[in-house]
Amino acid sequence: MDNNQFNRPDFSTKPVTESNESKGKAMKKSYLWFALSTVVFGVVATVIQVLCTRFLVPKLGIDPDNGWYSFVLVLVSIHIIAFAVMLLLTAKQDKMPPEKHNLSLGRLLLCIPLMAALIGVGAVVGFIINAVITLPFGVPLDQNTGIIQMMTGSNPFWRILVAGITAPIVEEMVFRKLLIDRVVKYGEWVAILTSGIMFGLFHGNFSQFFFATLLGGFFAYIYVRTGKIWYTMFLHATVNLTTSVITMALIEPYMDVVNSGMMQEYEDLVNRYAATGGTDKVLEQQAFSLAGEMFSMMGPFMLWSSILGQIAFAGIVLWIIFLAKKKFHLKSAPMQVQGGLKYAWINVGMIVFLIYTICEFVLNYISVISSVSVT
Repeated sequence: MDNNQFNRPDFSTKPVTESNESKGKAMKKSYLWFALSTVVFGVVATVIQVLCTRFLVPKLGIDPDNGWYSFVLVLVSIHIIAFAVMLLLTAKQDKMPPEKHNLSLGRLLLCIPLMAALIGVGAVVGFIINAVITLPFGVPLDQNTGIIQMMTGSNPFWRILVAGITAPIVEEMVFRKLLIDRVVKYGEWVAILTSGIMFGLFHGNFSQFFFATLLGGFFAYIYVRTGKIWYTMFLHATVNLTTSVITMALIEPYMDVVNSGMMQEYEDLVNRYAATGGTDKVLEQQAFSLAGEMFSMMGPFMLWSSILGQIAFAGIVLWIIFLAKKKFHLKSAPMQVQGGLKYAWINVGMIVFLIYTICEFVLNYISVISSVSVT
């Protein structure tokens, strides 16, 4: 972050030189191969998950609804086997990692409200679009993605290990280091934009797509400027631990109150107490006792949500200030390609990747909607 001008992508139609065309072909090849490798990464994980669920689970008598099973399946299929395949596929690609620079502790901590703002804005947009798609089919708002159902009621140990530790490491390696090290030499803007969009698309649902895309782009910018992947791993882990561990731990008792009928019971007690003219001390005591119990279950989540909301608001203000003062900047790459978006996205690899992720979106929503229809 500094005061240099923020360089925007070149969408002009002016003719390119032969040298630019040559660099563009090399750029196209790099993006094409990475996109295909990412598809293989996803397919390998999916095949393993399907085989385990259909053959291994029945043979071993494992209940697939057990929270530990879902997390172990993700850990083994994605974070170990598929990731190893991804490393092999990209090992021989030419790479030129970003120059290494330190990020001060103050600036690293400043990234937290900036991330909160991106999550807040992206989550709201995703929530609206997801609701438009699922509500007409009777899907409850709290059950419109498989990830929510997997997290709800799961063991905190598995949430911390898989969502809070291994997922940030693997995802930052794949969508930041493995990608950016190989393509940033052709242009920072395209590398950052592609990193964010591919990361968002790979989540396979609109609830996560928008904030994942924004976060992915932000993490990509940090890695491009610092060259140190552990910064983004730390920030990514902070996000995941906050949402999947702390927030989930606090929201579960909150949802227990919402779904248990305690609110209706409290309303009935209040109405019955009012009908006695406020003279029935037994009903009064029961109402106060139930109100206290509900507050103890709902209060922590409400307070936590308020804190997160204030951090996100502070982050929005910071974004406005930083963008107005042009604190974010991009540099000319060693092999800068004019019209780089064309070479990065208009190729067979990216087309296959888009088809694959679109299928993920469609299958995800079919699964969510059909599960509600069956019940």
